[in-house]
Amino acid sequence: MKRTYIAGFLAAALSIVSLAQAGNEIKISRTTNTSIDIILSNTDVIAGIQFSIRASSDIVIGQLTPGTRTASSAWTVASYKPNDSTINVVILSMSQQNLDAASGSIATMTFQYAPQIQEISNVGLSNVMLANPHADSVGVTIENLRWSNPSLAQNQSFMLGQNYPNPFNPSTQITYRLNKSAQVKLSVYDVTGREVRCLVNQYQSSGEYRVEWNSSSNGNTSLASGMYFARLNVDNQSATRKMIMMK
Repeated sequence: MKRTYIAGFLAAALSIVSLAQAGNEIKISRTTNTSIDIILSNTDVIAGIQFSIRASSDIVIGQLTPGTRTASSAWTVASYKPNDSTINVVILSMSQQNLDAASGSIATMTFQYAPQIQEISNVGLSNVMLANPHADSVGVTIENLRWSNPSLAQNQSFMLGQNYPNPFNPSTQITYRLNKSAQVKLSVYDVTGREVRCLVNQYQSSGEYRVEWNSSSNGNTSLASGMYFARLNVDNQSATRKMIMMK
């Protein structure tokens, strides 16, 4: 009954607990070039954990597995990945086990790079909640992770950034960088693959570019809410970013 109450608490709570109380900390540590550990250092006794992992657009989240502290069969590490850059995680013991004061990995996540790698990649935590055996939330500090990919980014002739804001209404900014002069085409496509707006189609010099899309079609007709794709073609290469328009 106590475990059921804790599970219900974690699923239903809406507030984010990130208070600098006690000595509880969750941080992300990069262990290899394509994997990270979620490290929990706690002074309070912990019975349940909930958090989301969100990555930058050049990171594709892979498999999530238990860490060293949750590797026994007493613990359940459940996850749901709504998209390639987000994963939601709940960690509980259905046999009334607790995590006593200690420090170590509670989950390991693999990832891979998208075709267009950014100079700075990041993986962050959100919606973090810790519950003690009485189903009370306890304070926790959060440490996210950023790292640079200078050698990877320099090998690319261009880079397409994620549009901002995203979701958006009614306009959004699309940024890209050319490392050398090239023929460039930037277009917006709908979910059927139909080009609905051509934003750029010309030869451009190297540099940073920012283009605004006001959610209209080539015929200047306002488009409906939904998912669209920004596709940048540079010479014989291309990159795509998902965009969500909400009205």
